[in-house]
Amino acid sequence: MIRDSISEAKNRLSHFIRLVRGGEDVEIMDRGTPVARIVHVSKSAGAEKEAAWVEEAERLGLITRAKDREAFPPDFFDKDKMPAGKGVLRALLEEREGGR
Repeated sequence: MIRDSISEAKNRLSHFIRLVRGGEDVEIMDRGTPVARIVHVSKSAGAEKEAAWVEEAERLGLITRAKDREAFPPDFFDKDKMPAGKGVLRALLEEREGGR
């Protein structure tokens, strides 16, 4: 983590933004005391809360994370949608009957 004074942060803000884009965190100091932190948006409180929720849901057994993000066939999400007005149960029963 990079630490610098308020005056340096004001003078070199563009430089610090470039560092943050590169993955660095920048801590702003006021007379040696940390008063602010510049972090990438992906590390912001919202992202941390979302990550914490996912971890908690996984711990409770409510979800299981995919082990391999490429596990789905390439055309998986391109499959035809169910026609309007046709229920899931009806489609399942028709598929089951068609397979016999």
